[in-house]
Amino acid sequence: MSVPDKFEMNHEEMDPPTLIIWLDDAATLQAAHVKISCIKDDWVPWSPHFKAHKEAISRALERAAALNLDHTEEVDAAVAAALEDVNINASYLVLRAKQEKDETWLHNNGYQLKGKLKRVYDRPVSAAALVIRAKNGPEIGEITLTWDKDLAAGSYQLRICKGHPQGDESYVDYSFLKKVRVVIGNLERASWYHFRIRGIGHNQTGPWSEPVGIIVT
Repeated sequence: MSVPDKFEMNHEEMDPPTLIIWLDDAATLQAAHVKISCIKDDWVPWSPHFKAHKEAISRALERAAALNLDHTEEVDAAVAAALEDVNINASYLVLRAKQEKDETWLHNNGYQLKGKLKRVYDRPVSAAALVIRAKNGPEIGEITLTWDKDLAAGSYQLRICKGHPQGDESYVDYSFLKKVRVVIGNLERASWYHFRIRGIGHNQTGPWSEPVGIIVT
């Protein structure tokens, strides 16, 4: 029983935003796993390491975006470090399951078992820009954003600009989101903010939406 025999190890094919989502999901599942969370060996990279890799990749992507680059050597290095720990983690789980003859190790851990439906998006993301909407609230100093759903998007990349944008460099990444609604808090009242969004599919990105601007109340 080898790792490729048991799990769909397609992590190297994921673009960095998709890998971030996977790392976050796997970290949550492994932290709650009845065996992984309690009796795994201390040297095994798992939930805390996955969360650290997620943050490292996110920071590298933000710095790349500030340079108007899709990726940099820093992004590649952060992804490579994450993939190394993912492979060690998966190998360990398969070995423990084989040693103990207990397949509990193989379930609800973030990995997709062979023969199950893959979590991929087999249609291209929309070539049409999404429409993003903004309104004040629900609390003071907060903005609620909503946008159209793209059925081919596994996540959405949200960028934010305080003040009036003077070009792409005015925006910074806020987050990669799975839902089509988010509340942005801790904003400066009586100030302009502009937001834009795009869908991200399997190794694909959609076009940026037209910016939406709003004064925070």
